[in-house]
Amino acid sequence: MAVTLIIILFAVALDRLFPDRARVPPFLWYEDWARSVEQRFNAGTRGQGLAAVIVVAGPVTLGVALIRYVLSHISYSLVYIFDILILYLCLDLYRLTQRAAAVSEALESGDVLMAATYLEAMTTKTTGDVTESSIAQAAVEAVLKQANAAIMAPLFWFILFGPVAVVLQRLAALLDRLWGHRSPQYAEFGWAAARLNDVLGWVPARITALSYAIMGSFEDALHCWRRQAGMWSDINSGPLLASGFGAMHMSACEETDDEEGLGVTAVHGFVVNAADIRRAVALLWRVLLFWLAVALLMAGARLFGVFG
Repeated sequence: MAVTLIIILFAVALDRLFPDRARVPPFLWYEDWARSVEQRFNAGTRGQGLAAVIVVAGPVTLGVALIRYVLSHISYSLVYIFDILILYLCLDLYRLTQRAAAVSEALESGDVLMAATYLEAMTTKTTGDVTESSIAQAAVEAVLKQANAAIMAPLFWFILFGPVAVVLQRLAALLDRLWGHRSPQYAEFGWAAARLNDVLGWVPARITALSYAIMGSFEDALHCWRRQAGMWSDINSGPLLASGFGAMHMSACEETDDEEGLGVTAVHGFVVNAADIRRAVALLWRVLLFWLAVALLMAGARLFGVFG
């Protein structure tokens, strides 16, 4: 546990010092490769989608496992450095918070169009309703969801099974974003990518949702989670958004439909603004620091023999 915690702290520190990865997105090459594979495999069936996921994700995860195995026979110091670098590449903490801050600052300065541009960069989706409230709400939702996909889920899988698992989780999230069956082109082909991401995100999403409740308004978060998580068709977005909005005292939600047919949140009696984006980022930080503190206490207890 102590070694794992040290690796996590180093990875988070690297993410803080070099959030832009020298302005070269670490998975840009992978996205290009995935698109080329999709063009060759996509004939509209689930079997082809499953084969494409194996072709695209399999070699990378096996390569990570092989490199780590070789390094373990050379020096465990190299293994630890390798683990730090892999986790650093799979985390997206500071870039997420920077993009959320950019949306918030643009809204505070009255530049709604610039805020919409920042939001598109943050979500990789075209902004529909360009109003201050809609942009702020979409940014809050993005923070609550991406906190799990880009931070908590990678940490969860890294702690359990190391760099191979965290790479697989990150690739699954990326393939779901590229191929997820939310359009006719990917209705069947994207099924396997979406299901893999759902499976790998299921437990971390609920841990994150519970963490929102612990670090926010516990009663409101659980009430909203229990009553309104089913509003979203995505099995992991529901708990994250319902609990997150409840934790921030924004639990008066009802279902509406977006252009893709997914449930989205409408907050009644509460106009979402730039300050709420900052509140969502602050909630994210409280959750992360809470679990780091828990890990530190567990490592200290093990060090002093409390757990044998």
